[in-house]
Amino acid sequence: MNPSLLSRNIPLFYLYQFLNSFILDRGIWMLYLAARGFTLTEIGIIEALYHAVIFIFEVPTGYIADRFGNRTSLLLSQVLGLLASGCLVLASDPLYIIAGFILGAFVGTLQSGATSALVYETLKMQGKADAFKKLISRLSAIVLISMGLSGSAGGFLSDLHWEWVYIGKMIIHLISFLIVLMIIEPLHIGSKEAGSDSLLSGVTKLSFINQLREGASFIRGSRPFLTMSLFGALLYSMSWSISFYSQILFQKNGLANSTIGTVNGLETWISAAITAVAYLGERWLGKKISLILSASGFACCLVLFSASEGSVMIISCFFLLSIFISYLEPLLEAYLNELVPSSMRATMLSVFNMMVSAGMMVTFLLLGVLGDHMGVFNALRSVLIVWIPLLIITMLWCLKYNLNKSASLSNLSNTK
Repeated sequence: MNPSLLSRNIPLFYLYQFLNSFILDRGIWMLYLAARGFTLTEIGIIEALYHAVIFIFEVPTGYIADRFGNRTSLLLSQVLGLLASGCLVLASDPLYIIAGFILGAFVGTLQSGATSALVYETLKMQGKADAFKKLISRLSAIVLISMGLSGSAGGFLSDLHWEWVYIGKMIIHLISFLIVLMIIEPLHIGSKEAGSDSLLSGVTKLSFINQLREGASFIRGSRPFLTMSLFGALLYSMSWSISFYSQILFQKNGLANSTIGTVNGLETWISAAITAVAYLGERWLGKKISLILSASGFACCLVLFSASEGSVMIISCFFLLSIFISYLEPLLEAYLNELVPSSMRATMLSVFNMMVSAGMMVTFLLLGVLGDHMGVFNALRSVLIVWIPLLIITMLWCLKYNLNKSASLSNLSNTK
């Protein structure tokens, strides 16, 4: 098969990322659970269960992508997405709601490593791996624009009826499934046995246990990957927690669901603009300054957010937080891809997402439990006493290993 055929993947990636990121309940799912009678503690438990599933199944689903193909993993994720949304449409019983969210966790694990791996391998097969930062910045911007539009749409649909939100999600999953069918698996292009490859074919031929052994060996020998992953996981777990709990804070300040959806939409559009030019900022600032700027800026804005009073100040700090984390996201994804070999790319990216989920299980649940007793802002202030020192330590550890050794280890790993 001719590698030039892979050029059609790029526009399909853009379309897929837009539709797959049109998450109608992204900015209002906590309001949905609250409307169904769940307390903050119960919501925290559901979110912890969600991330417990991700933590347990990230690596197995990453192996599915490496063993059976990234495209296969994405197709399966859309099927499960249909089932998850269907459970929430039938949300007459709390068990359906919990089942819907748990299935949604499986959707995330099947997509997390496979999506990035599919993009990176497409460029690599075309001899354009150096363009990954630029492409992933654009794709991330498209994701955020889509999230912004879907946030507003989801807010308005929920004001009409919650059922419409999840019917809309079912339709989007179906269309996304059809788009993935048209994408060519890049791993088939480079295979010496391309003529015998089927849909269920990936890059590794190792068993799951042997893949785990190879992955564990890689992590032990790659401090750059380990430290970069821990640094990103600590930032992302707090960022996502704040993004979700802000829904409750906005509502308590008198904002309607449609307004909250619009605020989340505006936030993602601002983030999209930052993400789209992140690779240009990194060219000017360099890796070290980019990592320090994103972490310290986010931490400072988080302190201001925890001390905010009134909807204007809360929303302003919310936007500032998104700027710093959005600058980091495409860069971190590129840094991690540069550090892992093709044979375990989806698996190791899933390890990173597993770390994020572990952080979310602790951060989100802790904020929920403390928030029920002392309010969300007081809970956040208490958590920051521990979180900020941990961020400083992991950032220094990350800088120590990634600025000195990442390039050589990247070259070594990609020649295996």
